[in-house]
Amino acid sequence: MGVTWIEDLIKQYSAETHVLERYRASLDTKSPAAAEEAETVSGMLADMRYALTWMRRGRRPGSRRGIERTDVYRQRAVCVQLAGVKMTDAERLRMVEALLALSDRERTCFLLHMAQGLTLIAISDKLGVSKRSVQQYIDRAKEKISSEFL
Repeated sequence: MGVTWIEDLIKQYSAETHVLERYRASLDTKSPAAAEEAETVSGMLADMRYALTWMRRGRRPGSRRGIERTDVYRQRAVCVQLAGVKMTDAERLRMVEALLALSDRERTCFLLHMAQGLTLIAISDKLGVSKRSVQQYIDRAKEKISSEFL
């Protein structure tokens, strides 16, 4: 499978973010001009990180679809499923955010497989979809979650 244009753009933004970070670190902030330049570069970095998050998630960062915003019960259920995993509170929050960024079907298949240990066939029977579809949902979920934590 070839690289899509968005994946290429994400790589370019990531590379340029690192270049800007190195440039900002090289500035001598003791001089007023360099301090102002560092502030400008910091603003550029914030904008680039925002754009990267948008490209990776496919929607505006911090914005949740209506159901995600109000679905406290689903968020609690995800937290309960993660309760047995040893994580810091910050890591747990990032994981919940990553899981909520998945589509409903991806999240369901991922959690049934990874958290509850169901086989692909059991999940496909439970959801009424093919085993191949379940595998694709799980693969996409893993890909999205791993990209969130890299």
